[in-house]
Amino acid sequence: MTEVERPVLEPGTVYRPVIDHDGVKLLAERLYGISVLELIELNGYDDKNYKIIEDPNVKNPLITDHSPHGYVFKIMNSMDSQNVDVVDAQNEIMNFLITRSVTCPKPIRNVFGHLHSVENISGKNHVVRLLEYVPGEVLKNVPRSESLFYQLGEFVANLDNKLQNFNHSGVVSREHIWMLSKVPELDKFKYVIKDSEKLDLAEEVIEEFKYAIVPRYEELEKGVIHGDVNEYNVLCDVKPGGSKTDYRISGIIDFGDIQYSYYVFELAITMTYIMLLTGDPRSGGFVLAGYTVNRRLPDDEYRLLKTLISARLVQSLIFGAYAIEQDPNNTYVVSTEKANGWELLKKIRKTKPDPDDDPTDWKAIANEFLTRS
Repeated sequence: MTEVERPVLEPGTVYRPVIDHDGVKLLAERLYGISVLELIELNGYDDKNYKIIEDPNVKNPLITDHSPHGYVFKIMNSMDSQNVDVVDAQNEIMNFLITRSVTCPKPIRNVFGHLHSVENISGKNHVVRLLEYVPGEVLKNVPRSESLFYQLGEFVANLDNKLQNFNHSGVVSREHIWMLSKVPELDKFKYVIKDSEKLDLAEEVIEEFKYAIVPRYEELEKGVIHGDVNEYNVLCDVKPGGSKTDYRISGIIDFGDIQYSYYVFELAITMTYIMLLTGDPRSGGFVLAGYTVNRRLPDDEYRLLKTLISARLVQSLIFGAYAIEQDPNNTYVVSTEKANGWELLKKIRKTKPDPDDDPTDWKAIANEFLTRS
C-alpha cells in the first residue's frame, strides 16, 4: 500500500483563512448554535483563532455544561485542513491529556455531533472547531524567573512522558513544514532573507543541520511531541497562597504542531523560545535543569542542542519573513525577528565563547541552578 502524499507548504502558497468578524459570528451560530456577544481575534501564525463570549441562550443541546470563560473558535489553514486525520489526532490528544490531569482546551461538539467540520470559506476548504477557553496568563505576560523556566522544563518533560502512551495514525503519518526535521527544506524559502550577512548565517545553520543532525535520526528517541512549546502556548497562574507576582506553570494550549518526532527536538524548541523571551542564552539552562529532572537526556543528544536551537531560530526567522511577504497584516509571524532573533542567533553561534563564561554551556548552568536550589 503506497503512502498518501501529504500537502507541504511551497513558496507562493497562500493558505491562511480569509474571513471577517461577521463571517465568524455566522459560522459560530450555524455550527454551534452560539449567539456571539463578544468576539476577540487571538494571535495565530497560519490559522485564525477567536475568543468568543456567548449569549446564554445557546441553541446547541450538546453543550450541556457551558464554559464559564468562553470559547476559542478555530479556523485551520487550508493546507492543514486537507489532513483531517491530524485534526482527529489533535482533538483526541487534548481529551487524552485532560484525563491525565494536564490542563488544556476541551473540544466541543457542533450541532451535528462532530468535533470538527470542513467549511468552504472564500473558496477554500477550512476545518472549523470550537474549544473551551482555558483561563490563565500566557507565559509571555507574567514576571520571569529562573524558577518559572525550571518549572517549564519539568512540565514539558512530564507532558512528553504522558504522551509516550498516546498513539494516533494522524500523528504518525504527519508531515508539516514547521517540523524541525524539515529544516533542509528551508533552502526553498531562504530567498526572503535580503541581508547578505543574515543569509550567510542562515545557510551555515541549514548546512550544519544536514550533516550533524539528519544522519543521527535513527539514534534519537522518538515519540509524540507538542512541537511548539512557546511563550504564547504556555499558561500560568498565581500560586495558591503566593503573591500576585508569584506565578507557576498551569497548562498548555495550541496542539496545531503535534507530531511523531524526537524528544530532543521538543526540548530544543522550548529552550529556543525561552531564550528569545529573555534575549539571554543562559535562560535555556534553567529549562534544561527542569526537563532533565523528569526525563533523561543522553549526552549524545545534549551535544545536538546548539545546532537544533540555531535551526529553530533560523526556521522561525525565515518563515516569519516569508509569511509577512504573503500577508503584511500578520504581525504575529515576525515575533521572532522583533524579539531580536538574529542577535540571539549570533550569540549562540559565537565561534569562541569564553570558556569561563559560556552562555551556551547549558549543562553547567543547569547543574549550578540545581546546586543552589
